[in-house]
Amino acid sequence: MDVSPDQETLFVASANSDLRYDSGSVQVVDLRTVDNIIEDWLGSGEAPEDLDCAVDLLVPYTLVCDENEVIRRSSSVRIGNFATDLKVQALDDPDLLRLFVAVRGDPSLTWIDYDVQAHQLRCSSSSGYAECDDEHRLIQLRNDEDFVSLPPEPFGVYVDSTLGYVVMTHLQNGAITLADAPPDGEAPIVSDAIGNLFAGDPQTGFRAAVGVAGRAPGTPNDRIYVTSSLEARVQTLIAVRPQGGGLPTLVPAEFFFMSRGVTTSNIGRGIAFASDGSRAYIVNRAPPMLHIIDTSLDALGVPRNAFVGAVELCPEAANLTVTTIQDRERIFVSCFRNGQVWSIDPRGAVVDSIIEVGRGPHALVAAPGRNRLYVSNNLEGTVAVVDLTPGAETENRVVLRLGRPQSAGEAP
Repeated sequence: MDVSPDQETLFVASANSDLRYDSGSVQVVDLRTVDNIIEDWLGSGEAPEDLDCAVDLLVPYTLVCDENEVIRRSSSVRIGNFATDLKVQALDDPDLLRLFVAVRGDPSLTWIDYDVQAHQLRCSSSSGYAECDDEHRLIQLRNDEDFVSLPPEPFGVYVDSTLGYVVMTHLQNGAITLADAPPDGEAPIVSDAIGNLFAGDPQTGFRAAVGVAGRAPGTPNDRIYVTSSLEARVQTLIAVRPQGGGLPTLVPAEFFFMSRGVTTSNIGRGIAFASDGSRAYIVNRAPPMLHIIDTSLDALGVPRNAFVGAVELCPEAANLTVTTIQDRERIFVSCFRNGQVWSIDPRGAVVDSIIEVGRGPHALVAAPGRNRLYVSNNLEGTVAVVDLTPGAETENRVVLRLGRPQSAGEAP
């Protein structure tokens, strides 16, 4: 999932992981409608009579609504199966956004344009509930059949809207793919790739590049950080463009070991940065811990990458997001096994709230202007909406669930 820059729209990729349908999809959620439902619900305490909604019988402060109440149904498009990540790029044209989706089934980096005024996703010349065509599935280096195809198992995606590039990680061979994504709206193209970035697992040979994030988006020669779930090392890279223009290439830069701070750390997952780029927050699964890394610049202008602290986490944590609510920075981590999101205050490096959200929370994204956190629950096929309004009675509670939860034995 990702939110549009104006925080009016939530884009949600459905992976179709159980292959129940003929494809995955990307859907458009109207966040203004979501907030209107929440305001009516919190104001009256009653489920709206004119909507397909009902109060959760087990959690009386949560309203459950059919997703059709908030989805722009004519806006959806179909993509390949097994999507793993989705990110939005802001373009020079304020009426146009571009979505990038990592799709394991193709494998591809699929791109989709979104017309802000028409509320329409477009990735083919077909009308209706169209499937993205071959032009919108990047599968070949520089679109040249003589060059290598995209590595298998696309996973994480990072977009720098200003500098105009997309970085995607790959689970199987530790590869990193770079795509040129011009802010002027020209078609993107895969411009470079680096393989075998991490050491291989001695039994499977997998190298597992997973999390990816930029330290200071929009800054020339910004460091791009990549984590691995099989090696306790974080690698940084730089996307470099030739003088005078041209396609960007990847240049490896510094690396550091997560085990410098906690000696047994070896399963890195999601990574995100503080708003000023001075801290990196990395989810680790063994042991379950959030690593806090000082990434401020030294006298030579190089990130220090020094371990400065850690916070104990839930088992099987994976993804995280960092946001600022009324001048207070907060970190939210999804806990897949526990059905929870843990809220962390980085000022004191403490867990300040544990939020029950649903079965199998996976992706999470915040809209600080709306005081909302959106969490996708993979095992029940829902999106939980968490109220983040400071001091409210419903702060850190799921006030709305989009989609009716599937039963425990039924795939979403």
